[in-house]
Amino acid sequence: MDDVQTAWAIAVSAALFSLCLWRERQPRVIGAPRLFPYVPVMLVLVILLFGLLAHAVSLLTGKPLAPRGLGG
Repeated sequence: MDDVQTAWAIAVSAALFSLCLWRERQPRVIGAPRLFPYVPVMLVLVILLFGLLAHAVSLLTGKPLAPRGLGG
């Protein structure tokens, strides 16, 4: 992915996260279950956003981010 596609993906993911957050904060009707699981979708979108932001940093700096090991 180039930088334009990454920026679009970040914008779409952030917009979907905002939509899910808005729908989750609306008052619930007692006795009526929600038909769409907004919280798990928001969790997936946050993980996707972190990955896209790390990819954007590596695109802008020209160096891939080095993973950190568990033991040293």
